[in-house]
Amino acid sequence: MPERKLSMVVGVAAVAFAVAATAVPSARADIGIGWGGGSTPPIGSIESHVQITVNDSGSGAGGKHLTSLGGSWDPPACWYEPQYTPEGFDDAFKLLLTGLSGAMGAEAQKQYDALKADQDFHRGQSGQWWGMVKTKKSWDLPATAPCTQQPGIVWVPAGNPPPALLAVTPLMLSKLAYGATKLPPPTVQLSPAPDKQTVNLPTFVSFAQPIQPVTVTASLNYVGVNIAASTLAVPVSLRIDAGTSDASPAMCTYPFTQAGSGYQVDSSNAACNITYRRSSRGGSYPLTAQVTWKVTWTPSSDPHAQPANRLPDGVTGGAPQDVVVREIQTIVTQ
Repeated sequence: MPERKLSMVVGVAAVAFAVAATAVPSARADIGIGWGGGSTPPIGSIESHVQITVNDSGSGAGGKHLTSLGGSWDPPACWYEPQYTPEGFDDAFKLLLTGLSGAMGAEAQKQYDALKADQDFHRGQSGQWWGMVKTKKSWDLPATAPCTQQPGIVWVPAGNPPPALLAVTPLMLSKLAYGATKLPPPTVQLSPAPDKQTVNLPTFVSFAQPIQPVTVTASLNYVGVNIAASTLAVPVSLRIDAGTSDASPAMCTYPFTQAGSGYQVDSSNAACNITYRRSSRGGSYPLTAQVTWKVTWTPSSDPHAQPANRLPDGVTGGAPQDVVVREIQTIVTQ
């Protein structure tokens, strides 16, 4: 039997209301409603109940979004996730009715009565009413493609989201976690110091403190649905660029080695070290550092769990360091 499709948009100052009858699969009613996401919410916008937790061990302070290598793993702009139990949806609809009057109120009451008569909002059944939500600005995620999902509320039997919906899943949560990953810009220590570089002497690099891994968990635990995805970003290589062709070599790449809970680079015994062949002639050379991070995700709140699924590697770059190179003059006497 065809079921009703109700579309409502609720604003602060006005309410626009439209009803359309459509043939949809059994046990499905699409309802677009602009109220909040609690069991008895105030009128407002539907909010996501996804929580994003970042653990950067202090190293991510002032961090920036990673630049993805070899592919995109951008989060969606919107998706469907659980919003109400049958009882909660009934309560929310009744709350909406208290703010409506006249023809609009009468039409809303008619729709409420129809849903009440049709399986009583699915009371006693295993599942939830799912609603479309949008990416929160507070998450500070990279720009995503425009939202292509139709706003609405749909009944979803437990563990069985309709294929047409972009439903929240651990895979989708991994995109949110990846998008929320911020990594510390690399600040390398130079030996000799940046203002004491000398022609033909190698430049050794290291970090004052080991760089810590960064983990991000995106989780949803609401009205009986409990899923999560966690990302783990680990530094794997450091690339140093001398900032001039007057160096040999002008670029070196070093692997990170584990140092306690973090990762360190110490090039004092490396085969490759930047060596300036000409002075900076009263100026300076812009030495830059770039770290490549290996990123994995797990379908759980534990970023170290298995399986660890690969995500595109990410890179972070630091601000250039001004390197002043002098030439030591020697006088040979006999």
